[in-house]
This record gives sequence, structure tokens and C-alpha cells, in this order.
Amino acid sequence: MNRITTDEAYFAWFKSSLEKSKAFFYEHPSVLLSTTYLALSFSGLIYLYVLGRGVGVDIIKYLELVDFIMAFLATPTILYSSVVAIITSLITALLIKRHNKKQVKSKVQTEGWKSWIETYRMYYKINPLYLISCMILLLPSAYSIVVADLDAERILLGEGKTYQVDLVNPVSIYEQPKLRFDHLKLVTETERFSFFYSVELKQVLLITRDNIASVQLASQGYDN
Repeated sequence: MNRITTDEAYFAWFKSSLEKSKAFFYEHPSVLLSTTYLALSFSGLIYLYVLGRGVGVDIIKYLELVDFIMAFLATPTILYSSVVAIITSLITALLIKRHNKKQVKSKVQTEGWKSWIETYRMYYKINPLYLISCMILLLPSAYSIVVADLDAERILLGEGKTYQVDLVNPVSIYEQPKLRFDHLKLVTETERFSFFYSVELKQVLLITRDNIASVQLASQGYDN
């Protein structure tokens, strides 16, 4: 049973666990890479699910094996959010450690509920390395949800780049064949499909990538 009751003992436990983990990952680097890869892929899938739900299409249903494997590369935003989440976790851990060191050196005694929190800490029974690891793994997913909601809202509001798409073969929209679409917002792309939101039709268009003759930025008129 864990008998830790002080910050000094708690951080000593953390240091000891960290050294053991460093030794393990040094001998088995593939475990660290695989865990990081799975965390990023899971964040990517969450991002695509939330983004699709926000614009009214089930993107996950159209993903292939390659898309599942490389989901976090669907947009650089997922990588950015993951990096921000990891940095936030590390900064939070550092700030907590500094705060606790100041509390130990301070001669001012806290009272009331603050004193109870500082003297009866339930997380003394949890390895601090596990707490930081959970934050690093879970925060990227949380950031992905927030970013996906913001991206979906931005698309629905018509913000961002507007595209024109020419097709190889016509598709039927309201029983009318069309070879060209204007005022489209790119939602995302998969191995087989491109997802565009039509500002005029107020709906998402699924276009197979092999049926796209050209994609042009409406404002600049060059092939993208």
C-alpha cells in the first residue's frame, strides 16, 4: 500500500518511475513510437467524426484502411492540436511542481478547505507519471473535438477559401446533370473521396477523386 504523504516523497516517486520508464523506452523505442502513433490516429478519427457531424455527413463511413492508418494527417490542424496538448500537459506539470516547492518553503500555513486539499491528497496513491501520461494521451483528443467544432462552424458560415470544381463525368443534382460546381468549401479529403460543402446548395457533396478534372481557387483561378 502506498504510504506517501508528502510532496517530496511524491516527486521522488515520480523521478524514480521516470528513470525506469526512460530505461524501458530506451530498450524498446518501438513501444513509444507505436503509442504515440495510436494516440495521434485516434485523435484524427475523433476530429473527422466531429467535423463530419458538424457539417451533416458521416465521414467515418467512407474511410478506407489507409485513411484509418493516416487519419491524423487528414489536416495539419490535428497535429497542431496534439503538439499544443502535449506542451500544455508538460507546462501544467511544471507549474504544479513549482507551486508545491514554494508551498514547502513558505512559512505561511493555509487554513480551511485549502489546508485539507494540501494535506489529504488522493492522488498521492496514483503514480504521477500515469497522470501526466493520461493528460498527454487524452488532451489531443479533447483539442481535436474543439478544433473540429470550430472548423465545422467556419465552413457552415462560408468562411475560408472558396473553390470551383470541374468534373470528368456529370453528376445529378436535383435531377440536373452538372459538370461544374462553384462556391465550394473543402471539408476534408480521403483516399477515394473529396468532401465539399456547397454554399449554394447548403449541403455536403461527396465527389470521387478520380472524377475531379480540376480544382481551382475561386478568388485566384489557378489549379490547386
